[in-house]
Parts: sequence; C-alpha cells; structure tokens
Amino acid sequence: MTKEVTVVGGGAIGLATAYYLAQAGAAVRVIEARRIGSGASWGNSGWIAPSFAAPIPARGLVSYTLRSLSDPASPIYFALRADPDFIRWAWRCWRHCNDDAFQRGMRATAQLGEKTHALYAELVAARIDFGIERAGILMVAREAEALEGDLDRLKMLARYGYPLPEAILTEDELHKAEPLLSDEVSAGFVIEGEAHVDPARISRGFADALDAEILEGTEVAGIEHRNGRATALRTSSGRFEVENVVLAAGAWTEPLPRMLGVKLLMQAGKGYSFSIRPRIQPRRPIHFGESKVVVTPLSDGKTRVSGTMELSGLNLRLDERRIHAIKAGARRYLADWPDGTVEDEWVGMRPLAADGLPILGRVPGFENVYLATGHSMSGITLAPATGLYMSELIMTGRTPGVLKPFEPGRVIRP
Repeated sequence: MTKEVTVVGGGAIGLATAYYLAQAGAAVRVIEARRIGSGASWGNSGWIAPSFAAPIPARGLVSYTLRSLSDPASPIYFALRADPDFIRWAWRCWRHCNDDAFQRGMRATAQLGEKTHALYAELVAARIDFGIERAGILMVAREAEALEGDLDRLKMLARYGYPLPEAILTEDELHKAEPLLSDEVSAGFVIEGEAHVDPARISRGFADALDAEILEGTEVAGIEHRNGRATALRTSSGRFEVENVVLAAGAWTEPLPRMLGVKLLMQAGKGYSFSIRPRIQPRRPIHFGESKVVVTPLSDGKTRVSGTMELSGLNLRLDERRIHAIKAGARRYLADWPDGTVEDEWVGMRPLAADGLPILGRVPGFENVYLATGHSMSGITLAPATGLYMSELIMTGRTPGVLKPFEPGRVIRP
C-alpha cells in the first residue's frame, strides 16, 4: 500500500524531503504558505559548504552577545525583549556555549553533511538543474588573527575526513587568487571543494523534478489530531486529511507543533542580503573575517552580499542599519565597490534551535508527525542529506543512526 505524506514547507528542506520520499515510492503533497522557495531559501548566500555547518552556540558567544546589545550593526545582534519563549531559548543556548557541546554538535553535523557533495552530484546526474559551481571558498582577513577561529574549526573537522587548507596564502598570492580584494586584505586561505549556487535554483530544481501535488499560497491554520495521530490539516485552501505529516517550514515551523500542544525551543534568526554589480565578479565566494560578511558570484552577473544574525522575533521587518552595516563590512575588503544603489535588499528567517543543531525526527507523542527544521544557516548544504535520511525514517519507521543527535525531544519544553 502506498504511503501518503504531506510536507508543510516549500523551501529547500521541505522539497528535498518531498523529493526523496517520492523517490522511495510515497505519494507526496507539498503545502507552502507563500511561493516555492520564497523564504530563507531565496536570498541566502547560496553556499553548499559542509565545513560551515557548525552550531552557533560556542565558547565566546555569550561575551560577544553582551557587547553587541548596544550595537544594532553588530554581526550578531540580540534584541532584548520580555518574551518568555525567547528567554527560555537564550538560557538554553548560552548553556551550550562551551567546548564540549560545540564539539558534540560539530561531530553530529559533520556526519550529517559528509555526503553533501556526493548527494548533489547524484541529483545533478539525475538531470536536476541546480547550476552548482564547485569553486571553493576564499577566507580572507585584514589581520591573520581573525582567521584563527575558522582554522580551529577546520582542524576539528579534519578528524571526520574534511580537508584542511593546503596553505596559508601570502599577500601576493592572495591578490593573484582574487584581484577584486583591496590592499587592506593581508591574510587568507582557500577551502577547496566547497560549492555555491543561486539558492533559488535549489528549491526550483527540486520542485520541477518532484512528482507531487504542490499547493502554494496555502497557510496551515490548524492540525486536527486524535489518539496521538494527526488526522487533518485545516488550511486557507481547505481541509486535507493526512496519513503522515512533515513540518519543514524553516523558521515558520515553530508555530505549527503548538497546534499539537508541542512547544519547541527554537527562535528565528534574521539574515540580510543584497546584490551589487561590480565590473568584475569575484572568482569564488569570499568570507570576510572581521566583519563576518560573505559575497557570492551569481550566474546573472550580480554578486550577492550577505551577513548578520539578528534575533528580534519572527518577522520580516528590514532594518536599514543592518544593510548599511553589511555595506561597511564589505567595502573595506573589495577594491571595486560599484557606484549607485544596491539591488534586491532582502531579509529571511533562519530557524535556530537552542543548541544550534537541526531538529529531525518524529514528534514525541505523535506517531505520524515529523519535524525537519532548525538548520540555521546550513539549509542549502544539508537539504539532500536531510531529505534522504528523513525519507528513510518515514518509510521504514526506523531512525537512521546519523539522525539520533537531532531528535526533536531534546528541544521540546513543557
């Protein structure tokens, strides 16, 4: 008998999960509140980079956050608010800001992401047109000390088979590798093998390849349930009976399990981006060490500039101060900053679990409801692995070992 699965969320994670479920023989329906790929899957940096799939809670984050409270232009900004859910999340997050928790999280995400490039290669071989370019990532800084944290992270990943940079580039080598860099840049290295893409093409590629019913502009208003099973979704497009449900709507997932009486320790982290048109595009994506701003060359001649992590609630308000901060954070590193206004100013919400790890698995107390969210800034990177392993869980009823560190029970609160 064919298994039926309804996936709520039409971004990279939801569509990848739907794709692998359909490949495994399930009858799939996708419900998206807005348009396919219109959320965080649209305007992010487009990096397919397992070496960056690290938990945000880490040693030093607490002191850094406290210093940022008075500076809305800081790369990480927490807007203090009298919100009990935020306070609970922040307390749990700060408890994970230590080396032991970070290393456990790194080990789990490294294992989840180790097949990322191989899975994307399989999808491309199956004629899904993502437009992926595997040019590596250039890490640069004005002072070498700003790269030490990244090098430490890469050394940790090397234990799990990830490559270390072949060499630290001299200043001359650095500017030959990327002529777009300004004279202020003095240190850098290349992470070979990582890839980038126009992120909107990931969602569209999965959607075009998906043999499934896709309902856009359909918002979930309620989840009917009985005896530990979801039975139907009430939506703006009508009522749909369900056999299995995957809640995979990114940061907008958090309100959905509340309809079942389940509360997640998850907050939305707002990211910003815009596009510029330099005379010469960068040869590969670049990460600016001190400002935490990144740039990505896109296939349409634009270069996407993105950065910041703002925790100010689940909303899409654009704070121009953040855009100005990203501009200032990028200008010092680039010799050719174009005149005129920027294009495509954008904000998107990233789903952040309190421990910084994805939330993947069955919802405790419900035999047919699953969560696939919490990927922070690594949704594009981890989408294929998430889809593959979530499909295995749903189709067989057995949790793959690689998913066990991400089970939802760890971030569910009373």
